Amino acid sequence: MPGLIKKIVVCLIALISAGYVYYFFIPKVPEGNLKIMFIGIDGLDWEMLTSLIEQGKLPYFRKLIKKGASVKINSRDEKAGLSSAYWTTIATGQYSEKHGINGFVFTDPQTGEQAPFTSNMRRSKAFWNIFSERGISVGVTGWYVTYPAEKVNGFMISSYYTLRDKKQPTWKGTIFKGVQDMVYPPTLIDKLNKPMQKVEDIYRRDLKDIVRPQALKTGMDIIVDTEWAFKADEIYNEIGIDLYKEIRPQVFAVYFNGIDVVGHRFTSINRKKQKYTIGIFGDVLRNYYLYMNKVVGSFINLADRNTIIIIAADHGLMRSEHTNNGVFIICGPHIKKNIALKKSINLTDILPTILYLSGLPVAKDMDGQVFKKVISEEYLDTNEVMYIDSYGKREIANNATIRSEFDDKILERLKSLRYLN
Repeated sequence: MPGLIKKIVVCLIALISAGYVYYFFIPKVPEGNLKIMFIGIDGLDWEMLTSLIEQGKLPYFRKLIKKGASVKINSRDEKAGLSSAYWTTIATGQYSEKHGINGFVFTDPQTGEQAPFTSNMRRSKAFWNIFSERGISVGVTGWYVTYPAEKVNGFMISSYYTLRDKKQPTWKGTIFKGVQDMVYPPTLIDKLNKPMQKVEDIYRRDLKDIVRPQALKTGMDIIVDTEWAFKADEIYNEIGIDLYKEIRPQVFAVYFNGIDVVGHRFTSINRKKQKYTIGIFGDVLRNYYLYMNKVVGSFINLADRNTIIIIAADHGLMRSEHTNNGVFIICGPHIKKNIALKKSINLTDILPTILYLSGLPVAKDMDGQVFKKVISEEYLDTNEVMYIDSYGKREIANNATIRSEFDDKILERLKSLRYLN
């Protein structure tokens, strides 16, 4: 008997180490309480992902693919062609010509002045508005163009175009102390100080697993850019985990930008240049994928068996260039298992699919449709797609960007990165 007990303990440890704890040991919640966990990863590409999975380097991604359905993301139909538009399109089910966020910055037609887009300029309701209005709790962490934070039935930690140490402007944003309206409800700000300070203390140490330590000491621009991107991801990882554990929203979403950032800076279509870069800095993009595997694992191990888990990228990125090879993985109740589809899912199909699985109607003014190919036949046979004309426009939407003391620096940074002329 002692030998049998020892074997059982060893098996349990092995299962937990392999990341199966959430599926086997967390009890299933009652029917009707379906949850959504959406992990957005900017620039995640199938070519790189598949290669590392085949090498056994990404066990959490591999597990989700085997237990669910996977397909490429089609971003070509979104003519705006920038992440700010892509992620807003995912959130609203509408293209930028409807939701209004068509770039990183807004140009005043009367004065010609430019300023970053802010959340009040989005004309369409996002999933956090739609669910909140129906009494469904939501938690949103770091989603693109969500500053200032919006009033929701739950919490929102917004992404702000701000400055690193008030010198280095970012364009994808993070959260920093001392910037107003980044958090809803405002009472959460004190709770965030601890995880933010934790990241401040350790992120440079952890970055050594991604970039060679000797290269980090150089202070080069490419290193500074990588530091702020990694710091942003670490902050949203820490905050997202803490708030998800405590509040347990029915619909949760978190966004990470680092793969896109390092992909642009540490890869090249020129093989000679690529080899030189790896020789100095290490294989930064590969290492960042390994980091994101740990991040994904930390979230999915918090999910119960009644949670639909989604991993999505707005586009792919290989050899420093955007590709139409972005990743969409969906796993959980009512989802087909271990199926890889050839037909791409459109950015606009993601929200209608989430609404349908959540028992809510799809709006006819959305540009996408329910992507039925990932959904089980049993669920499709017993649940018709319901429709409404529209969820309505946002009453507070307007064309006036909310200005900040950082605007000029942000524009300067965008121009230096060739995102603006």
